[in-house]
Amino acid sequence: MNRIAILSKIKIYGSALTLGLVLGCALFRQITRDRRPVVICLGDSLTSCGGKDGKFSHHLDRMLPGVRVVNAGKGGDTLEGARQRYREDVLKKDPDIVIVTLGANDFWRRSRTVAMMRDDLETMILDFQRAGARVIVTGCFGDRDFWNEHSVEFTSDRFGLAWNFARMEREVCTQYGCLYLPNMQIDVKPNRLKPYWDMTDHPNSAGNEQIALRLLPLLREALNL
Repeated sequence: MNRIAILSKIKIYGSALTLGLVLGCALFRQITRDRRPVVICLGDSLTSCGGKDGKFSHHLDRMLPGVRVVNAGKGGDTLEGARQRYREDVLKKDPDIVIVTLGANDFWRRSRTVAMMRDDLETMILDFQRAGARVIVTGCFGDRDFWNEHSVEFTSDRFGLAWNFARMEREVCTQYGCLYLPNMQIDVKPNRLKPYWDMTDHPNSAGNEQIALRLLPLLREALNL
């Protein structure tokens, strides 16, 4: 066999080997790809608080080993702010479930109307649903009687705003078929007390574990577990 024929066969074998390696790598990636359902927690500091391994998303991740829970919390965020980043921080990660925990900073700043906040929430919910994700909305103001509640974390001049905000959340969830947790902190009230709160006036890991337990039945429902 002459050298040209030999080189030709080497090229053929080399091409086949390269193709085999490429196909093998692709098959390996396919086999080893994480196929667990993806849950993304979109929120403010109530989502990002808790320290290392102490966020409520961490607790949910441990409680549901067959699910991958991603934290997309950003301290100080608002509904308006989340509306600017949700495509990058949520939609690009192809979520199966989105947990929306927003509105506390909007409430404290009191710079926008409830109608404006509703528009932000509706816009995000509709986009999540178009992408095939189920949505869970969690609040801090729902199912509460502020006028008779012991140790409310804000003054009475805000009671009306809190009530209207919670009503808006419920209406939006009813309209779009979202699951709704009206008061995610019901098990760790009142604020600022041990063992569930830290020095930054946010739930600590123990508090976030209680929040995760409160969220767990809704998340199971959303996942059809």
